[in-house]
Amino acid sequence: MTSVDTDLVDDLAHHDEYLSLRGLVRYLERHHPVEGPGVARDLVEAYAEELDYDLDRVRTSFEDRLTGSQTWQPGDRIYEVDDGDVSIYPASWHERLADTTDLSEFVEVMLESVKSPAGVTVQREQLGVSQNALKTAVEIIAEMDRDDVTQLLRDQRVEGTVVLYAFQNPEEVVRLPEESTR
Repeated sequence: MTSVDTDLVDDLAHHDEYLSLRGLVRYLERHHPVEGPGVARDLVEAYAEELDYDLDRVRTSFEDRLTGSQTWQPGDRIYEVDDGDVSIYPASWHERLADTTDLSEFVEVMLESVKSPAGVTVQREQLGVSQNALKTAVEIIAEMDRDDVTQLLRDQRVEGTVVLYAFQNPEEVVRLPEESTR
């Protein structure tokens, strides 16, 4: 039997609305301690059951969103990362980034998923990743506390390994320095 953390259930129950499957998986990846990448699918279902979510709806959502793709896919995908484990990030991201806290590596991997429309040339140095998306990825994949990730972002910005414009704005994008772009 998969056990849930009652404190996390209480915290989740205080959300104003029903979390999407992706939102629930993201929350559990951030807050429910597990070993290795992702969380067990049956753990997600156990939390959904504790929260009185419609389990048929949750299972249907898994069927609609689950992919074994090793690369980022558009839409609200959930990725298979191990036997029965799921994540909001592809397994390749976990493999490539689990042992690093170099934010430029995270940005580089995350930017690989950016596709430009047919016939449109995108200057890579103008692309970036939102601070929130980057922090969440580092928090989940590198298993770091959010406050530590925020400090890491400040430090690496000062070092020049990542670039932020108007860095006080949490919606600002994190970019690679121009000499690091390809």
